[in-house]
Amino acid sequence: MYWVLGIAAAVGVVAWLSNEEQNACASYNLSSRRLSEETAQRQQQIAERRANYEKNQDFYEHIELHHASHLTADALYKELENHKKIVAIFRAKQQSFGQCIGELKKQRDAAPGSQNQAIREHLQQMREQFNEAKEQLVLLAETKEQKLLEIRQINQSTREYKLYIRDNCGQKGRDWYERGIERARLRAA
Repeated sequence: MYWVLGIAAAVGVVAWLSNEEQNACASYNLSSRRLSEETAQRQQQIAERRANYEKNQDFYEHIELHHASHLTADALYKELENHKKIVAIFRAKQQSFGQCIGELKKQRDAAPGSQNQAIREHLQQMREQFNEAKEQLVLLAETKEQKLLEIRQINQSTREYKLYIRDNCGQKGRDWYERGIERARLRAA
């Protein structure tokens, strides 16, 4: 009788985690694709502006693009926070499956022969789901590395572009750069 309750509890946990996991993953994947496209677009815009010397004199277009690049980097940092939440969901899922596996092993050892087979089958299913969660965590670790690389690249492009504005937009560019340095000093103080 107790093994039926254990199986029912395990199925309930799996259903709850699967729904939360699907919603979080769908939201994360959608925003992740959008941000990857936006990051590539910003880097391309920066490269095009730097290559096109005729537009170098339009200071305001440059600072607008620089600001947009900052906003893209901020969005990437927020995406990284969402990534951490999804990793936490999968870790909780994996831990829950591990606990269910432990409970089922205890029930299997105490159960008579007729119930033993049903518990073994359910135990096998739980092990498969545990391994799937483990594989997802590996994939998420790879995705995290990609996100960190994108953040480093957009930050590097933005830093270089800031220096480019300073060096190629005349006095306005130098003044803008100095004001930015002063604001950073004030924030640090």
